[in-house]
Amino acid sequence: MSIGNAIKFIKRTQSDSSFRKNLYKVDSWEDLLDVLIKEDLSCSPNELDEAFNHLHVQCQFQEEADSLFNVLHFVKLIV
Repeated sequence: MSIGNAIKFIKRTQSDSSFRKNLYKVDSWEDLLDVLIKEDLSCSPNELDEAFNHLHVQCQFQEEADSLFNVLHFVKLIV
């Protein structure tokens, strides 16, 4: 598990619509973890939080932050 995997997960969720559609089927942290393991992106909830904070600091425009927080809210609904 790593923050690097969490960052890859967030970026992939933002950019890959088919991956995002697969996440709509997830309804618990355990299900999400199964998907992350299959995709070789395993990470913990704390690592996801750290990754969001790291990426948020790098945002230069409001639109980037909005996109990031859309993913954050989506993940929070799952877990």
